Amino acid sequence: MKQLLSIIAVLCFVSHSFSQTMKEDYANKLSKSLKFSEAYPVWAEMAKKSLKKNQNNWTYMKKAVEAAYNAEKYDKALYWSEMLTANPDLDVSDWEKYFQLLMINSKHDRLIGAIDSALMRKPNDEMILNWKKQAPIILRQLNEISEYSISNYREMKKGEEFCAVPYKEQMIIVSNRRNTGFVNRNYSWTGQHFLDLVTITDSTKLNKDKIWKEIKRTNPHDGPIAFSADYKTALLTVNHVELDPSDGIRKSKLQLKIYRNKDGKWVEGEAFPYNDKVYSVGHGVFDLQGNIIFASDKPGGMGGSDLYKSSWKDGAWSEPVNLGKSVNSRGNELFPFVSNNGTLYFSSNGWPGNGGLDVFYQEKADANPKHIGNPINTNADDFGIYVDENTGRGLLSSNRNNFRDQIYRISKPVYKIEAEITLVSCDNKPLDKRQIVVKNTKTLTEEIVTTDAKGKISMKPSMNSNYTFSFVGDTQLDAVMAEKTFDKEGKIQVALSAKYKKKSLKLKIVDENGKNLVGAQLTYYTKGTSGKKFLTTDQPIEVSVEEMATVDSIVGVMINYKDCKIVMKDINQCSPDLTANMNFIKVDLSNVIDLKNIYYDFDLWNIRPEGKIELDKLVKYMKEHPSLPVELGSHTDCRGTDAYNVWLAEKRSQSCVNYIKSKGIPADKIIAKGYGEKQLVNECADGVKCSEEKHQLNRRTTLKIDLNK
Repeated sequence: MKQLLSIIAVLCFVSHSFSQTMKEDYANKLSKSLKFSEAYPVWAEMAKKSLKKNQNNWTYMKKAVEAAYNAEKYDKALYWSEMLTANPDLDVSDWEKYFQLLMINSKHDRLIGAIDSALMRKPNDEMILNWKKQAPIILRQLNEISEYSISNYREMKKGEEFCAVPYKEQMIIVSNRRNTGFVNRNYSWTGQHFLDLVTITDSTKLNKDKIWKEIKRTNPHDGPIAFSADYKTALLTVNHVELDPSDGIRKSKLQLKIYRNKDGKWVEGEAFPYNDKVYSVGHGVFDLQGNIIFASDKPGGMGGSDLYKSSWKDGAWSEPVNLGKSVNSRGNELFPFVSNNGTLYFSSNGWPGNGGLDVFYQEKADANPKHIGNPINTNADDFGIYVDENTGRGLLSSNRNNFRDQIYRISKPVYKIEAEITLVSCDNKPLDKRQIVVKNTKTLTEEIVTTDAKGKISMKPSMNSNYTFSFVGDTQLDAVMAEKTFDKEGKIQVALSAKYKKKSLKLKIVDENGKNLVGAQLTYYTKGTSGKKFLTTDQPIEVSVEEMATVDSIVGVMINYKDCKIVMKDINQCSPDLTANMNFIKVDLSNVIDLKNIYYDFDLWNIRPEGKIELDKLVKYMKEHPSLPVELGSHTDCRGTDAYNVWLAEKRSQSCVNYIKSKGIPADKIIAKGYGEKQLVNECADGVKCSEEKHQLNRRTTLKIDLNK
């Protein structure tokens, strides 16, 4: 009764014959005239005879499925669809019809097995693979219980009715219960009466409803109807007067009629310019901005029937825009409704559901639709929803009771919960145009929402719901997730702070004046154990990503400077460019080891008394740093041969080492090195006349850390 492609079957006279050929011709004419309720028994009879004769006429079975399905005899359709699966060359569309009929007949436990059987025949078919992907979602949704409650609107003994909308102090519904006119107007598709708009003032009194006459009715189907928020405009779905003869089948497609309320009376307004007799345009509703949203199977859509939007611009209705893949599927999307808070509700058999048409809702444009859950959705067709978001009360149409369309009261508790989820980087910069995965941990349903310019998304969760909010990260930022249970009313804030992806650390080794410090020993520590050691140069040290993850701290040692330590967890890693300084501070002057004071007499290597004072400072330092290896290097002036000067320098260094060893420093922690005249500190080289004071400057001992020791 609620088929989108409602039609008027054209009466034709067929001569009855008992021959098989004549019976087949008769059945074909009935199906082509869309008299499915009459065609089914004929196809079923011929299919049964073919089975008895072991002929397996697949065409008869397929026609029986088609006729039974369209006549809403779903149990019969499933019977023949199952028989049809024995066909080794079964079409993909027939497999899909079989899956749908299993669900409509509440045979969900057989769904996965049926899909696997289909995949054995057609392992690479995209449609069947998509069913395989959706099957777990379908089965899980069977146990999703929403906060809605449902009850009968009124008892129905005959006929069907659906799509109730409030109007003044009454309800207007679509019904075939009343048989208006002088002729018994049966609709041959299902064998029932045509549809009319009926008003109800008291749902307990069946005989008090009347044909709504404020808008002149038409001969074929009338309804559903929708009103603008101010009740000044109405959209009525009716049949075209002209017939569409395509495919050899004469049928009347749906169109939208616009009515305007002038001085309290409804008059037909402008024609909706996008009606067309070769495809249907119907189920029109208004959104909160006054745009028309409607269903159509026009060419170029995403599936069977899609939802479109047309806006009133410059005195005309704009070219319809497809609502896109966030609403439309490869199946049928029908019966849109926009509630008073802007939520779009619609019915679909293309998104994963319980069976037949299920109700879905979309709170924000571009967000994936959500399955409304049980008890609103069943294995049957559930559609034509109306909800007042302020009260939580509404109406629903469904054929869950013996596949007869009826209207039901629905209600849900109303909570005022507004959730605002904010995504920022760890340095508190809003992250716009990022995708957040919003997952209901109870139903396991999820959607992807894009943040606005302030890095925010918003939603209205139900009471006691629990959600996870996940940012999967990108080339710059790490993933981050937050979980929240909404157990109270009000505005709830959820914050997500994403850290920048781990990068190598550029570590500058500088003195208190900010100059690069050469020759400091750095030691990496992990859980108290020392690891990598090296000496600094005039370039920054790069600590790799792997080292950043494993090293706890870096300790720096430099003679005449206070020890320095960097703790990794204390480094602010919330920066696109990760840098840090290791700042060395000099010790006070009384503790400075100044080996420039260790001078020697000409041609001698004994240590002067003033030199011993500096070496005692070194002994003290080395005892405080027992693991530190040190090199003592001695130098001469240029007088004497190169070989002699090296020998003399080594003797001078060794005298210092011997002195340090005598103070308790292990021999393996200090090394003597003689450089001779190779590293003069002034111009006093061979052939240059210099004073004794200048030559004295070259007779010295130097000190440095030596990792080769």
